[in-house]
Amino acid sequence: MCVINTAVNAKDHLTEKLKLRESLTKGIVADVEHEIEDMLEWAADSLPAEERKALREEMIAQARLVTEALTTEELQNEGARRSYTCGAVATARHLINVRMAQSKRG
Repeated sequence: MCVINTAVNAKDHLTEKLKLRESLTKGIVADVEHEIEDMLEWAADSLPAEERKALREEMIAQARLVTEALTTEELQNEGARRSYTCGAVATARHLINVRMAQSKRG
């Protein structure tokens, strides 16, 4: 009987941990998405809508990949979360500038 309870408790713990990871990941991706949307609102009008959409999708996909690689403890670290969000915003800003420069040349 003890073995059954241990197995059930382990399964419940794993389920709770997976739910926590999912919730933390959704929160981080939502933070990144919000910041990118704000930045794209202020981007120059010369940045075409399809470039804006591509940039947004690229940054969201990157955020998902990064969060999948992190441990649950890392996902829970507020400082790391803020740092990653700021890094994602800096990367998006750089990509906006690169794409705008390319559109001026092309």
